[in-house]
Amino acid sequence: MRTIPILLTVSVFAHAAAAKWCFVVAGDGRADPRNHRPEDINGLNTVITAEIAHAVLKEKAKFLMWTGDLVSGYESDTAVFETQLMTWRKIMQPVYDAHIPILACRGNHEAASVDSDKVWRKVFSGRYAMPNNGPANEKGLTFFYGKANVLVIGLDQYTFGKEMVNQPWLDGLLRAYPKPFIFAMGHEPAFMDGSHKDTMDANAAARDAFWESLIRSGSRVFFAGHDHLYDHMVVVRDGPNPGPEMHQIVAGTSGAPFYNVGEYAGKNGGWKLKRVKHIDHTYGYMLVEIDGRRATITFKGRVAPNKYAAMDSFSYTVPAR
Repeated sequence: MRTIPILLTVSVFAHAAAAKWCFVVAGDGRADPRNHRPEDINGLNTVITAEIAHAVLKEKAKFLMWTGDLVSGYESDTAVFETQLMTWRKIMQPVYDAHIPILACRGNHEAASVDSDKVWRKVFSGRYAMPNNGPANEKGLTFFYGKANVLVIGLDQYTFGKEMVNQPWLDGLLRAYPKPFIFAMGHEPAFMDGSHKDTMDANAAARDAFWESLIRSGSRVFFAGHDHLYDHMVVVRDGPNPGPEMHQIVAGTSGAPFYNVGEYAGKNGGWKLKRVKHIDHTYGYMLVEIDGRRATITFKGRVAPNKYAAMDSFSYTVPAR
């Protein structure tokens, strides 16, 4: 992937396209090491990963965001880990060949492998590289990307601190690029959505600073994975000043073994969480459509091989500037 220089990024943002366009968000396509499935090859669900690649092309998406856990990882053998990532990259080759950027974050399964960052940067280099504009020690792991009036932020949650993001870098980025639509992604949810307990609320103070920074920037959606289910949550402040609604979308639905729903828990003091939609045992991806000042976010679930249908959708409009 071509790295976008800062000056070019500003130019692209300044000439926001009026035509309707879209991008795809997906995540968690790893294999099931405890219960091998026929489609699990070299650490990933090759069938669903290939279907997601096909969906990106079918939707005519301008780019693909992937929220981590591409592969099983947790490898002590760097050669095995590299082979897993190369298998994922090969399945995604039609997307690369169509010159559609792929923006991927590490999940815990990648981060737990030996020499994870070195192997990651080796596989995702050259035409496959993530934007090289993140913090000094997170190049290729944390990054931002601009398209028309949209700013995308990929956040590594394993370098700056466990279940944390590099908040000083993020604050500086949000000040520098105050764009109408801001979509951040990380692997682990900011708020527990009913399954994994290792989320960003492991450090509630850092999570709150992160969430407030998104609110101030005008962002209204945060994408995550980690839990292999679909969960759409609305979060507002718990008090006399609830502020704008923020949506946390967890869609770890791209081939990993399914998890079951649980109740919201965790360190949620100061916040009110409302479950809008929850879907178990369904593969799928998010489609984000940008039409002027309006964004529509739709979860498309698998109803048959290579066939996906809308199962949840919401829209919001940004103020005129």
